[in-house]
This record gives sequence, C-alpha cells and structure tokens, in this order.
Amino acid sequence: MALEHVAQGQTRFFTPGVAPDPRGIVLGRSCLMTFPTLEGAVSWLRLYSSEASLDELMSGLAITKAKTALGSREILIQIPAVSSYAADRAARLARLVGGAIYTGTTKHFVKYRDDRSPYGYDAIDIGTMPAATDFMVHGDEFTQGYVHEGDLPFSRLLFRLSVRKIPGADRLSPEDRADLFLSVAHGLSDGIIRYLWRNRVEATAGLFNPRTTSAFDDHARDRGYMWIRVRNLPERILQLFLGTPGIDVFKPAGANAAVAVGYEHPIDLASCQSVFAADTFHVFWPNDRVDQLPGPLALSDIGDLTRVDLEMDKPRAPVEMSGGAPDPIGVPLRLAAAMGPPRRVVATLIPVNQASRLKRILFALPPVSLRGHRISVTDRGVLVIGSENLDVIPLGQLLCELTPGLLVPLGMDVVPRVSPEVLARALGHGTGIVTVFTPEGNPFQLPESAFTSLERRALAKLEPDRAGVEDLGVEMTEGARVINDAVGRFALWGFPDAADRKLLPAPEETKK
Repeated sequence: MALEHVAQGQTRFFTPGVAPDPRGIVLGRSCLMTFPTLEGAVSWLRLYSSEASLDELMSGLAITKAKTALGSREILIQIPAVSSYAADRAARLARLVGGAIYTGTTKHFVKYRDDRSPYGYDAIDIGTMPAATDFMVHGDEFTQGYVHEGDLPFSRLLFRLSVRKIPGADRLSPEDRADLFLSVAHGLSDGIIRYLWRNRVEATAGLFNPRTTSAFDDHARDRGYMWIRVRNLPERILQLFLGTPGIDVFKPAGANAAVAVGYEHPIDLASCQSVFAADTFHVFWPNDRVDQLPGPLALSDIGDLTRVDLEMDKPRAPVEMSGGAPDPIGVPLRLAAAMGPPRRVVATLIPVNQASRLKRILFALPPVSLRGHRISVTDRGVLVIGSENLDVIPLGQLLCELTPGLLVPLGMDVVPRVSPEVLARALGHGTGIVTVFTPEGNPFQLPESAFTSLERRALAKLEPDRAGVEDLGVEMTEGARVINDAVGRFALWGFPDAADRKLLPAPEETKK
C-alpha cells in the first residue's frame, strides 16, 4: 500500500471521510497525532497551549492509550479539524516533539500534508481492516493498526502534572505584580491585613477551607487559610512575603486558577479555561498539591476588616471612652497634607474671639452671600456652613467636605486614607450629624438642629416703639343741616366752593 500525492483541485479520494477544504487541502473531520511516550503528548499540549487556545479543540479532544499489532504502546491525541490553519500548527508542533499526524473521520486516517505534498495525501487500495483493530493510520510506506486500551481525560492529566520551578521567575515585572493572590495562615492574617492597610495596598480578602487533591496530603488536617487578592503589590513587599513562612504568593492563570509565584504549570492554564468549572477556583501549589476553592471568589475589602481607634468629642459634652485593651489591628487616625487636587470650600470654623470681625464682614456681604448659609456657635468656635463656595469669608479655618456632613481642613486628608464610607461608619457619622476634624485635638460632632440661618442670625434683636391710633371721624352737632346745591353744567370739574357760588346765577333767574 502506498500514498498518492493530492493534486490541486482534486475532488475524488480513496480514503473515506476526507475532502478538500476551501484552500484545497485534504482534511477529515479529525486530526490524529501519535506519540511513543506520554511525555511527547504532554510536550505537544504545552507547545500548543503557549501559541493558541486549547479551548477551541476541547469539544473533540481525546487522549487515548493504544496498542499496536507488534505489542508496543503509544499515546494518541485526537483533535477536531476546525481548519487547515489549526491543523498546520498541530502538525508543525507534533513533528517538533517526535510525533506524527494524520487526518480522517472514523476508522482510517491518512498522513497529513507536508512539504513534499502541499495539498495532502490519499491512500490507495485501503483494503479490509484486520479483526480486533479499532482504527488504522496510513503512512508513506506502512499501515499501522491500533487497538484501544483506555482513555486519559484531559482534566485528569492536567491536575496530575506537577508545576515546575523556573529560575528567576519570582522577580515579577510591574505588570505581573498588578494582580496577585496571597495565602496567609490564620495566625498571620490580622497582621498582614494591617500591614497592607498601612502601606495603602488595594486588597480584598476571604476565609476559605479548601478541598485538596494531593494524594500525599493529610485530609483530616485543617487546611483553612486567608485568601487575599492584592493589586499593584510593591516589589519590596513581594520579596518580604516570599521569604516569610506561612505566606505564599500566587499568580493568576486565567479566571479560575492560580499558580505559585516562581513556578509554572507545563500547560498554559489560561488556554484551557473550559476545563475549570465556573463555580470553582483551583490553586496549584508546589509538591503536587491542588486546592479547590468555591467560586466565584467572594472577597471583601480589607478596609471593612480594619477597625480604627478614635475618641469622639462633642461641644460642651465630651464623650468618655470606655476602658479595655485596644484592637490588635486598630489604626489611629491623623491629619496629613492632601495629595490630590484641592476640594471646594463648604464651611469655616471661626474662633470665638473673632466673632466681632464676623459681624463687621456681614455688613459688607451681598444678599446672595448671606442666603442659604447656616451658622452654629459652639465652644470650639463659630461654625458657618454654606450651600456654595464659602471662601468669601476670610476668617477661621476653611473646611472642605469628604462626604456629606464630614468636614476636614482645606488642603488636608485623613490618614490612613480610608474610603469616606468606612470612615463615616467608624465615626458613627450619619444623616443629621455634622462631624468636623480640626488640626488640633479630636474631631467633634454637632446635630443639624444646632444650626440656624445666617440671614436670621445676622440681625440683632429689635424692639420697635408702639404708635397710638387716633379716630379722625367728625361727630354731628344739633345745628347741622344738609344743603343740596345744583351741580352745574361742568359737574366733572368738581363742586364749586363758596367763592364760585357767588358768581353763578340763581336757579330762578336761570329758569327765566
């Protein structure tokens, strides 16, 4: 039996199940690769995953242990022939690691194209398949039958492969340090969370008790740990964690897997994400250990796990803090220079001894500046809050707003720089409360009911005089009489007075 070179445009073939693709290349529904050892098959999977995605082949990928008629055993990998381009890549990599590649559909597979036959090969006089043979491959000068002995699922092979240590792989670039995972033992979790918080590392954390697939692990032992996801971890902190017992650092390998930093899985896990279930997350450790965490990972911001120690003061009624041991991960707050752009001024805290100056300024302010502002006089000073920018009052300490009702001095920030929501929750700040940070002393709080309108407060108390009411009515006397005189021809000119009546003719003369 021999192979025949396929000519361009050829449409009829002796090999069943093959046909030309749009490029004219002979292609069956599948490609079959043969390797003398399992190492060769793993090497092919490793090379292919580094160049392309294995997910596009996963629907028809099958790894088989087969036996030849001579009794030798080989490893076969069958993949769907999605295109001749994918088959070309598979052929190039198979020949690179000492394998051979064929194409076909069910029982007969013919040698895939090479440089001597760019359009592929066709088998001549295939004949009858021998008994007890599952499938056959047709090469240049031979025909080989195979008997199926067993399957090796790809997922099983993936989890049985050991991660390999790569020299120098623990030196990560800034791009690689942009997203990392930490596994922290229970006894170190509080300290690590506090350390990350103080160094302003963005992180989320969760507590997990995973299932391990290692055959050498004591399954009765508690393997729980704190799983922390960190962003943009500095190089110095990374090297510190890598050298600290109880802390292990992992690098993401796709959406549902992570591999220990400094190690690499033989197969690129990001190219075969369809193997991992959507509700799981796999952690690949050294020494053949794989942990399975429930997914998607439910992690909380470490800001919600960090408590802050504060002493709250109120005007004229300071709050007494109860005694007791401090929180082991509590972080005291303080004011420091702001690093971002300046915020809008919304309030000012004026010392009490400058209240007279505020009165003089009120005379010069236009009505629009007085309208909408509120004022409260406390033992800490006169607090003025405006609806708009309040820098028109050049007195006292100008204040800006972190969140509604939470005021800090202009140009300053609260450190550690926690989110405004976490800070408000720690202070007991909420609706109807105004909290003010000052450069000296503790912050204080006021209720909204303590404020009045600046327009109303700007007016001093006035006491107007009462005016008497007089009655201008004229009383009738006994000698009073009513006279009805003629109006005359020019009535709209008004009634004539006494001098005009003398000039008018008498009524009797007018009738004559």
